[in-house]
Amino acid sequence: MTVNDTKDVQLLVKQISDEQDDFEAAHDDEDDLYEAVLKEVVKGNPEARSMAAEALKTKLIDFARY
Repeated sequence: MTVNDTKDVQLLVKQISDEQDDFEAAHDDEDDLYEAVLKEVVKGNPEARSMAAEALKTKLIDFARY
């Protein structure tokens, strides 16, 4: 999974929300999203702060995390 900007992250957060009934897929995608955003932080992406804020919105989505 790669993200380049905040819009990419918003789309992935929506995808995770849409798959909340499949908690395993949602959890895997959430982990992948966080890793992708962290990589952008390390690379110095100027949108990294807003990307991280958007990614954290997945914590508001109700699905089982293990």
